[in-house]
Amino acid sequence: MRRYSYETVTSLPAEQLYRAFTDVAAWPQWDDGIEAIILEGPANEGSEFALVPRGRPEATLRAVKLKVETMVEPYRFIDVAYLPLARMRTEHSFIPTPRGTLVRSTVEIRGPLASFWDRTLNADYAAGAARQTRRFLAFAANWNKPVETAVAKKKPPFPFYTVC
Repeated sequence: MRRYSYETVTSLPAEQLYRAFTDVAAWPQWDDGIEAIILEGPANEGSEFALVPRGRPEATLRAVKLKVETMVEPYRFIDVAYLPLARMRTEHSFIPTPRGTLVRSTVEIRGPLASFWDRTLNADYAAGAARQTRRFLAFAANWNKPVETAVAKKKPPFPFYTVC
């Protein structure tokens, strides 16, 4: 397993950072590696969504399935990307400290093809983590969208069949 981590301190409060980050549909506005997010409704723990990477050749992975593993307001957001024969887990933490809010992003990858995906994705993540975090902080500083919560969808009733 490979693990990469990046952290910085900001004057923005953890609550504001968390609310801006959990606006998953807005990720392409600050993450230049994302072309689009496909998500029905707001993100909640257990929500699944698709991430379309920007600039990948058509022959490579086009959309990646992700799942929100953990949401602890306003401190932590964890998602898991389902890659072929690997799982990439990304934890975003917003930790209040006397100096400001510590923003920490940690990525780890596991599975039989972890070393392949590490070379393909995580090395790029590690190299661009500082720049992406600066872009996120600028986005979060101007973010003021009201928080919405998803209403649990009822499963359709089991079909009732009549035999004639």
